[in-house]
Amino acid sequence: MEEIKLSDPEISLLTYNKEDGTKYRERRHPEWDENYALYRDKIQTNRLIQRQSVHIPLMKQTIRTLLKDVDDMPVLYFENLDNNKEAELFKNEYWKWTVEQNRMELNDIVDKKQVFMYGRSFDQWQIMDGHVKQTIIDPMDILVSRYTDPTNIHSSRFLIHQHIFQPLSTLEKNEDYDQEAVARLKKWYATENGLIKQKENQEAYDDKVKKMADMGMDDVYDPTLGECYVETSQHFIYRDTDDGGEELWLYVEAEDREILMKKRLEEVMGVTKDHFFRNHFPYESWADDLEKQDFWSDGVADIVRGSNQVLDSWYSQLVENRTLRNFGMNYYDSTKDDDFMPSTFNPIPWGWYGVPGNPNELIKRVDIPDLSESLDEMTYVVTMLEKATGATSTQQGVANEKQITLGEVQLALTEAKERIKGMSKFYTPAWKARGLMFEKICEAGADKLDAIKIYKKGRNTDEIYTREITPNDWKSEEGYYVKVWSQDDKNTDDQNALQKISAIKQNMPDNQKVTEIYLRKLCEFAGLNPTEVNDVLEEEKQKQMTMIGQTIQGQMMGQPTTPSVTPAPQPQPVVPTPTPAPKKKNVSTKNYSL
Repeated sequence: MEEIKLSDPEISLLTYNKEDGTKYRERRHPEWDENYALYRDKIQTNRLIQRQSVHIPLMKQTIRTLLKDVDDMPVLYFENLDNNKEAELFKNEYWKWTVEQNRMELNDIVDKKQVFMYGRSFDQWQIMDGHVKQTIIDPMDILVSRYTDPTNIHSSRFLIHQHIFQPLSTLEKNEDYDQEAVARLKKWYATENGLIKQKENQEAYDDKVKKMADMGMDDVYDPTLGECYVETSQHFIYRDTDDGGEELWLYVEAEDREILMKKRLEEVMGVTKDHFFRNHFPYESWADDLEKQDFWSDGVADIVRGSNQVLDSWYSQLVENRTLRNFGMNYYDSTKDDDFMPSTFNPIPWGWYGVPGNPNELIKRVDIPDLSESLDEMTYVVTMLEKATGATSTQQGVANEKQITLGEVQLALTEAKERIKGMSKFYTPAWKARGLMFEKICEAGADKLDAIKIYKKGRNTDEIYTREITPNDWKSEEGYYVKVWSQDDKNTDDQNALQKISAIKQNMPDNQKVTEIYLRKLCEFAGLNPTEVNDVLEEEKQKQMTMIGQTIQGQMMGQPTTPSVTPAPQPQPVVPTPTPAPKKKNVSTKNYSL
């Protein structure tokens, strides 16, 4: 069978895009490697500035401090544009089920950590095994065009997901792949170059597995004995359409020599009413330090890296200085006696050592100056870094002696937290884009989604009821609008709304509707789910009805009532009658009682 030529125009285009994306990203590789090594406490010793294998965990300390104060995963809600509340309920239940199945709460932590480490993070969306699957992708596996708008990954002319290692046997079982290309690939692996590439792929796969495990993915180790691993890449590129426009195509390429599959992305993902996947990759990305001219922006680790390296160097010198001062070094006059060798003396308590002459003339201690003053300089570097990153010592639970009053401590802590929470301004819009991606995938691949079961507790009982829902249950003609709140913004808005409703309730204490709204908002602010809120309000309503019934029953059983009594006339005060003035003609007079 004739082998495919590497000069094939499509292979050449894919290779050119990969080279262009790699050159655009590889300038960040040394910095990423150093950031990762410092976070993992891996130190490379050298003869000049890092003679001791010691490390100050400043990188890990800073990132973990910031990570604990960053806002939690945002709240997403899908609002039905057809005003179909039942479909809206099922849609949001399916989203909650998807969040749980994909462990998005944990993936969100890994996602933020990648932004801190590398400045940017990616996630992939697809339908796998009948369910919506979200996966956090290593930035080292993504290539984009150098002219990409940093605020919108879908503005790139291409996107390449590389370093996808698959067993050769898996490629042979995939019905979507060109089996003739797989056969040519299998034949190539039997050659000398193929065997070398196979070994390189295995080593690269092991490195990738180790790195992902270090980043928190503990389920990536799989048996690899006897497997031939092939490096494949997914290329998303634009191609012209018959009507003069453009749309995205998906190419699956192996080892830069074989195209295993090429299809329109809309054919792979499915068709939506607005043809979403003609110009949208099934990926999302975000960064917290956006740069207009550079898609691969800096992360927090880039701020910490230089200071951490300086501190490690000084700390190494300090350790070596203490070691040398403890053991000591000495000169001795080797010309006095050939048998005099102080290096052979065994140091023992109360030891006596004979020397051929005056010891003060034969031996001289090497002066090793104390470097303890460098601790003040190290403290200055750490303080400077805390100001740059916002990870202050107060946030780490360390008391600051310079803070005199509790108010000053709280003010500094509040300001530091506000700086960190500013990160939510970047990833909250990213989560809204993810919600839109989820909605479009559900719309395009509704026929590929399996039914799921949801469980709910009854309103007035502890029994749990089961309901099976399918895409038809949340199907909508107009679609859904994605609403997103960060946890902090949602809590602040709920608190402000609760205060306003409380003010209305104070002015309308007898208004039952206002009271019901107030109690519902109060329960929601306390974190109760809708079922619990309904249960609480129902019990409160029954309690009020019971009190009203008891009052009516008491009146019907003849409880004494207060008779109406006409008040007796009050005596008028006696007022002396004044002496009448002489009457005038044609003038009417009136008497007034005081």
